[in-house]
Amino acid sequence: MASPLRAPLLLLAILAVTLAATLAKTVAKGSKLLGGIEEADVNDEEVQQALDFAISKYNEEINDLYYSRVQQVVRARQQVVAGMNYFFDVKIGRTTCTKSQPNLDNCPFHEQSHLKREKLCSFEIYSVPWEDSMTLVKSSCEKA
Repeated sequence: MASPLRAPLLLLAILAVTLAATLAKTVAKGSKLLGGIEEADVNDEEVQQALDFAISKYNEEINDLYYSRVQQVVRARQQVVAGMNYFFDVKIGRTTCTKSQPNLDNCPFHEQSHLKREKLCSFEIYSVPWEDSMTLVKSSCEKA
């Protein structure tokens, strides 16, 4: 006589194998997994806002007469959480604009070696757009 649990266990085993095969195929195709870190499009408006926020916080915290701004985005990644985490690796440079000047957009970088300061920085930003909130979670820089 067959066990009364045999059929349900067989169905459960088939379901588990099918689910595992589907998940493996999804990952192999490069599909996004919820909560996974993925490359971010630096031209995306929300990504750019997060990067601008990071640079703004950097400029507030450093003790320098001059603004710094991004020279090159080395890598930009994002992660969907209860909001969005952004991870930036950027090369920043010191500009000729002092912090008393209101507009940083058109500031050229210092060319003179004694004033030129380039750094490689990593920033982590947590954004909750529906609350209009951004937080600098981590920041670190080293000489380029």
